[in-house]
Amino acid sequence: MLEWFSDPFSLSFTQNALKELALISILSGVVGTFVVLRGIAFIVDGLSHAILPGVAVALLVDGNRFVGAFCAALVVTALISLTSRSSRVSEDSAIGIFFTGAFSLGIILITVALSGKSRKGSSVDILFGQLFGVTEQDLSSTLLVGSLVVLVFGALHKELLLSSFDPTMAKAMGFSGIALDLVVYLGVALTVVIALPAVGNVLVLSFLITPAATARLLTDRLYWMMGISIVIALLSSVTGLYLSYYLSLAGGATVVTVTTLFFLMALLLAPRYGLIARYVGNRSARKAGPEPQEGAGA
Repeated sequence: MLEWFSDPFSLSFTQNALKELALISILSGVVGTFVVLRGIAFIVDGLSHAILPGVAVALLVDGNRFVGAFCAALVVTALISLTSRSSRVSEDSAIGIFFTGAFSLGIILITVALSGKSRKGSSVDILFGQLFGVTEQDLSSTLLVGSLVVLVFGALHKELLLSSFDPTMAKAMGFSGIALDLVVYLGVALTVVIALPAVGNVLVLSFLITPAATARLLTDRLYWMMGISIVIALLSSVTGLYLSYYLSLAGGATVVTVTTLFFLMALLLAPRYGLIARYVGNRSARKAGPEPQEGAGA
C-alpha cells in the first residue's frame, strides 16, 4: 500500500513536477488572490494568450522562452495602455483586440518555428504544458522569480488590499493607483510566464483563478483566503500527479481538472456562500415570513 503512494515520486521527473507545482501553487495563491479581488480574470486570460508571440520568436532564434514571453507581455500591455487613452477605444476593446491578435500571431509563428524537424517541443506542449518535462533550470527560474514576486506583494500587501477594495480611498491617501495596478499586472505576467513550461499557455489561467475563487467561497479574510488558495492548489497538484501517473493522463490538464472539481465542491457545499447553504437560508427566510405588525388591518 505504501508503495502505491511512494512509487510515483521515486522518479526524478515526477519529483521535479511536484516541486514545480508546489512553487507555482504558492505564487498563484498570492497573486491569484488579488486577481480575484480586483475582478481582472479577463486580463489574466488575455495576457496568457498575449505572450505566445514572444515564445514563438524565442523558438525561432533558439532563445530563452522566459525572456521572449516577458517581452511580449510588456509590449502588449503598453499597446493596450496607449490605445485605451483614446476616447474612442475603451480599455475592454483594446484588450480584446491586442490579446486575440497576439494569440493569432503567436499560433502562426509557432507553426513556422516548429516546422523544422530539428526544433524541439510541439505546439501542444506550449499550449498545454509538459509537466513531466520540467527541468532543473525551470525549477531555479520559478524559485527565483516566484520569490521576488511574493516578496514585492508581501511588502505592498496593505496598499494592494486597499486599492482592490477602495481605489478612491487609496488615491486620497496618496497611493498611486497606476503604480499599484502595474505591480499586480507585472506579477500576473511573471506568474503566467514562469508557469508556462509546466501547465502551458492555456491552462495557467486555472492556476491563478480557480484556487483563489474557491478560497473566497470559504472565507472573508484576506490571509485565510491566500492560505486556503495555496492549500487547494497543493492538494490539486498532488492528486492530479497521482491520477496522471497511474492513469497515463496529461499532467497539467489533470491537475487543472482536479482544481475545478474542488471549486465545484466548494460552490455546492461552502457553509456560508455555497448553493446548498444559500438555498436553505432562503427557504428558512420564506417560511418565517414577515413578522405581523400590531394593529394591522384594524
